[in-house]
Amino acid sequence: MLKSFATMSALALALTVPAPALAQSDGLLTDWAPSDMKTAIVAAGATVTKEGALDSAAPYVSGVTANGLKFAIYGTVCSGTPKRCKGANMSASFTLDSDAAVDARVKEIDRSAVSVRNGGDKSLDVSRYIIFDNGITRANLTTNIEVFIEVAEDIWNGGGVE
Repeated sequence: MLKSFATMSALALALTVPAPALAQSDGLLTDWAPSDMKTAIVAAGATVTKEGALDSAAPYVSGVTANGLKFAIYGTVCSGTPKRCKGANMSASFTLDSDAAVDARVKEIDRSAVSVRNGGDKSLDVSRYIIFDNGITRANLTTNIEVFIEVAEDIWNGGGVE
């Protein structure tokens, strides 16, 4: 009877632990903080150049690749102290000769891994969004950053047409 009570108590305790804590202990990230993102950026082969907070208090981490591509990762759906975020928006922008040139590039780029848009002021914006709901592995986060960097660098170098 005592053994049965101990088993039931352990099961009850496990069921009362919040889901994010369980997911984090299984190696899954259900949200992220700058320290998580900086680790993933470095693992993806880039260098962290800055971290901070937006006017909304959401964190961001900036980086640069070995080829010189500058990018930033901004938190979305952030809460708590310190802030942890359920989403991450990776972003890079390139200045072209004119808004017409940006519009032409947006029309010709065909890469499903990212979205592209005319950001105004002759800026071609490239972005990729990650949702952490139900958790992603640290390796998957690194892979997402690697894919973003690879595609953004290709677009930066005039590619992106499939």
